Amino acid sequence: MIAEYAQICRKCTPEPILTNGRIRYAVGMSKINPSAVVNAPFPANDSLGDPTGWDGVGGVASAINLSAWTAANRHLMVPPVSNKYLFSGKDFFVMLIAGPNARNDFHMTNSEEYFMQLQGDVSIRVRDAHGIRDIILREGEAMFIPGGVPHRPQRGPNTLGLVVERRRPPTETEHMIFFCEKCDALVYDQEFACSDIVKHFREAMEAFWADPKLCTCPSCGTRVPKPSPRTA
Repeated sequence: MIAEYAQICRKCTPEPILTNGRIRYAVGMSKINPSAVVNAPFPANDSLGDPTGWDGVGGVASAINLSAWTAANRHLMVPPVSNKYLFSGKDFFVMLIAGPNARNDFHMTNSEEYFMQLQGDVSIRVRDAHGIRDIILREGEAMFIPGGVPHRPQRGPNTLGLVVERRRPPTETEHMIFFCEKCDALVYDQEFACSDIVKHFREAMEAFWADPKLCTCPSCGTRVPKPSPRTA
C-alpha cells in the first residue's frame, strides 16, 4: 500500500524547473495555489503600511520577534482600543493589543475571533445565553469567540494579547454597541463596514462619547461617559 501511494505521489507531483533563478513547475501550480508561483513581487506592506507576510520580492517574509516588535511599536498602542496590526493579510489580520484599554462598548461581528493572551491576565465581557459575564483569559491561555456574540475585551496595564480576525468584505458590516451602565438599556448600535479596525474604531468611539444625543440613554437619561484607561 505504501509503495502504491508513493508511486501515485510521484505521478501527481510536478517536476521543478529552474528558470531565471526561479523555481517553476511543469504542471501549472496556479491550479494548486495561485500565489505559490510569483510572477511579480507582492508588496511587503499594505496601503496603510502594515506587514502583509510577503518580503516585497516575491517571497515569504521572515519571522518577527514579538518582544522586539512590541518594544518598537508600544507607543502606537494607545487607548481606547490599544491595538496595532502585526500582520494585515488578504483573508485575515493579526493584531497585538497592549493594556490598558479604555472601552465601554461591545463589539459584534458575523465572524469568529481568536484571542491569545501573551502577558498578564485580562477579562472578556460577553453577552450570551448565560447573561452578562466576564470570562478570565489568563497569560498563556486562548479563547475563541463565535460570530454574533457581543464582547468587550477589558485589558489592564502591562498586558499584551494577540487577536486574529477574518478580513470582512466591504458588504459585511459589524457592530459597535453601547448599553446604559445604569439601566442596561440599549443606547447606541452603530452598524458599519470597517476597513481599518485600528483607525475606524477609535474614531467611532470618540464621536459617540462627544455627542450628547448619541451617548444619552433614551430610557433613563444617563449619559454613557468616555472611560478612563483601566488601572487593573
